[in-house]
Amino acid sequence: MIKGLAIFAAAAAATVTLTACSGGNASGLGTSGLTPTSASTPSYPPQESCPPLKAGQSCINGQLVESSPTSETPQALTSSPAETPQSPPPVESSPTSEAPQYPPQVEQARDSALSYLNYTAFSRNGLIDQLSSKYGDSYPKNVATQAVDSLDVDWNEQAAKAAQSYLDYTSFSCTGLIQQLSSKYGEKFTSAQAKFGAHQTKACK
Repeated sequence: MIKGLAIFAAAAAATVTLTACSGGNASGLGTSGLTPTSASTPSYPPQESCPPLKAGQSCINGQLVESSPTSETPQALTSSPAETPQSPPPVESSPTSEAPQYPPQVEQARDSALSYLNYTAFSRNGLIDQLSSKYGDSYPKNVATQAVDSLDVDWNEQAAKAAQSYLDYTSFSCTGLIQQLSSKYGEKFTSAQAKFGAHQTKACK
């Protein structure tokens, strides 16, 4: 019995205390009796401003931080343009003077005529007769003529050599020497060639 009274007294005391704190009776407690306080937003100190940033810089808490480059930007490799190979200048071929071609017999007669001229002096007609004579080389007359006419010979010079050869052998007058050089039985030079040759010697001086 005493124990039950104690529990009742404790409950009554609790009711009085609750009423005093709320400013009303216990039944007045509710959601309207308690004014909820709104959660306050945490505040942070204002961040200091940084000056304008350059390349490779960053701003942390108002402090400039130089960021070290991790890798260098590779420079673009510029390949020099390949030189265009220049074509060599055209080589001008100098015209080669080829010796005129002759029939085989004429070539042989030419060689024989040159051999005679290297040995002694001849007139044009005398050399043709030597090449075509049966006592000489026996070339056909037309072959001997073509061979002699294909040579570059100064017949006046040949007449002077022939005149000197006669004087080395024997004596001649100027007229006799001219006749010997121009005779058909002699050297067969023309009259003009015979006179030119004779006058190159002491017989006509």
